[in-house]
Amino acid sequence: MTSILHEGPSACRRTLSAPPGCASTAGQLAACARLWERAGPDDRVRAWERRWRAFPRLLVALVGTEAAGVHGAVADLRLAAEENPATADMLAAVPAGAARIEDLIQRGPSAPVWHSLGARGGRAYRWTAP
Repeated sequence: MTSILHEGPSACRRTLSAPPGCASTAGQLAACARLWERAGPDDRVRAWERRWRAFPRLLVALVGTEAAGVHGAVADLRLAAEENPATADMLAAVPAGAARIEDLIQRGPSAPVWHSLGARGGRAYRWTAP
């Protein structure tokens, strides 16, 4: 499991690597949700809004997941997120997707390899798609 926080002047990325079991990745999504909902010092805005205009997109790299198992792994992550109201709220508002690491390496991150964690069903899409 890898969790790396990259900070830049106007962006933040958290890279989550999902092993075949999703419990630890769901825990990291919950940690992101806690950051997303944390109030700032003056309680007028969320803490992250003091630094960034938009909450960063969340990208989950599925490690060790066979091509036939992608939909099941994404469904497991969605189910785990639904069990945590803060995570479910965050995934409804923040773009989040999962893709197999092999697909990212072979086809690239801008290819239609992403599966939404916040929306049900559908085909893989390009990360830049609305």
